[in-house]
Amino acid sequence: MYQKTVTSCVLGMMSIFLPFVGIILGWFGFLFANKALDELSTDAPGYRYALGGKICSIVGLCLQSCILIFILAAYFFFMNLNLFM
Repeated sequence: MYQKTVTSCVLGMMSIFLPFVGIILGWFGFLFANKALDELSTDAPGYRYALGGKICSIVGLCLQSCILIFILAAYFFFMNLNLFM
């Protein structure tokens, strides 16, 4: 009955811990959470799972984006250094 809520929660938690794939999982978790929150009222039993999934997805997206930006910045920084000349 509450498949979208549990799916959003699981995808949100996975987006925090899986590097690089977490960006995609975070977006899907965010979309599932938004659909679930639109369908549920605030006193429904699955509402907290959907809200937790949305929060975990946002945290996972931010974390994975920061990691990706850091890796790209480090790559371009060290690419321009002529350490062996």
